[in-house]
Amino acid sequence: MSVVLPIYNEEDVAASIAARIASFAESHPHYEFLLVDDGSTDATPAVLSECLGQRTPPNVRFLAYAPNRGKGHAILFGFRHARGRFLCFTDGDLAYPLADLDRIATELERSDVVIGSRAACRASRGDPNLCRRFLGIAYNRLVRLFLSLPYRDTQAGLKGFRREAGERLFALVTATGFSFDVEVLFVARKLGLPIHEIPVEPEKGHSYKTGKVKLVRDSAAMLAELWRIRLRDWMGLYHEPSARTP
Repeated sequence: MSVVLPIYNEEDVAASIAARIASFAESHPHYEFLLVDDGSTDATPAVLSECLGQRTPPNVRFLAYAPNRGKGHAILFGFRHARGRFLCFTDGDLAYPLADLDRIATELERSDVVIGSRAACRASRGDPNLCRRFLGIAYNRLVRLFLSLPYRDTQAGLKGFRREAGERLFALVTATGFSFDVEVLFVARKLGLPIHEIPVEPEKGHSYKTGKVKLVRDSAAMLAELWRIRLRDWMGLYHEPSARTP
């Protein structure tokens, strides 16, 4: 399985990310890890290059480009360089335990698409950030209303795909920002790909951090993205081109 980790302005934890990935990769040689720097404006690329240069297993690669293009672009960029039979992406700051990758790989043996869901975790533990919790619930309701997606958590940064299924849907996805996850699921449903949800729980200390998304400002932008996805659907832009006959 090829695992893509999009990273942007994580200089404070870049050394820790590199160390954890290198250690896990050494004990999981059947996995390929691609760390993709999404045009960071801080010292993230330098830190990652230095750390991985000191101790880089052959199944770990560092890719970078500039300027910043967004999470979705970073993931697709990484997938274009991936060699695995399965494709997966997870948050670059390692929000989820790396052990969850084994669960993703197992489920991909019988499903085209596997997505992590934090719904059960949130329901049992609650979210101390009430504003974030409210906006998260509201956004999920809008996703269900606009796009008829039945999933309780579309935004968890842990998703896996069989290569053939991934190549089909990534050819139709155009989002480069945080709406990438929603568009991927919408297109997968349009193509009739089986999608399986598994419960996941973020690492302690990361579960409810604010992250790079500015909640109020970016919520408006994400709402506009839902309209864009629906409009593209109405225009028939999510249909696969028909195979040409000789």
